[in-house]
Amino acid sequence: MAVGLYTPHFPNYCPEKYFDLYDPAKIKLPPYKVDDLDDLPPAVRKAKIARGAHHRRLVQLDAVEDAIHGYLACVSYADAMLGRLVDALEKGPNADNTIIVLWSDHGYHHGEKMDWGKHTLWQRTSGVPFIWAGPGVKSGATVKSTVSLIDMYPTFVELCNLPAPTGLEGTSLAPVLRNPAEAKDRNVLLPGMYPNEYAIINQNWRYIHYKDGTEELYDVKRDFNEWYNLAANSKYAATKDKLKAASPKSFAQPGPERNKLRLIVKDETFHWEPK
Repeated sequence: MAVGLYTPHFPNYCPEKYFDLYDPAKIKLPPYKVDDLDDLPPAVRKAKIARGAHHRRLVQLDAVEDAIHGYLACVSYADAMLGRLVDALEKGPNADNTIIVLWSDHGYHHGEKMDWGKHTLWQRTSGVPFIWAGPGVKSGATVKSTVSLIDMYPTFVELCNLPAPTGLEGTSLAPVLRNPAEAKDRNVLLPGMYPNEYAIINQNWRYIHYKDGTEELYDVKRDFNEWYNLAANSKYAATKDKLKAASPKSFAQPGPERNKLRLIVKDETFHWEPK
């Protein structure tokens, strides 16, 4: 069973009692750096300066705390709705025979790097909740290693004794869920919006490669906020090359854009064809 929780998602509406959980005067804003965009590649810097109009408008209206308040309220609302699901499961016949996974499809910028939204290759977009519970999962453990959401299906194959399709991507997390001491960090690919645009991520580094060949490199152990782009520093050339070597050797080309296709509906079937 899959359950999609819409919140937290702008516009952040939820019952008032979840707003009342937070004192607006005590809301702590994310860390911002005034010159955060200065060391970015030119095309990215230009795009983020334009995107920053939203953040500048919130600052002008003195509404940044209000926006964060709505987000926090909706996180608590989603948590309460998840609690209803878990309560129902525990009262039913499958409480001891169900694996629960809580994840998000992406993270969200709240003004970091002057961005409000997703569609970036930075930590605020790619960092998501990833919580497992149930049979075969060690209770109360936290694992510090880099994983990908595509690891879920191989994990279900092992934990639920499902047939394993050939060519399945991802890595089964079942051994680590049973014994977190087995966790080993690895490089994970985060695809961008275009071919040859991606990030290679592990617990120590984030390497970003854009479609025009420009780059970013962050020492995320020392620079969690990704404020200092090290890509142009020769001291880190070997690290950058090693991460870049873990990237795909080729990229699939995107299909036709939506505005170049026409939806054809016939009875209960549909298909797309070029305009």
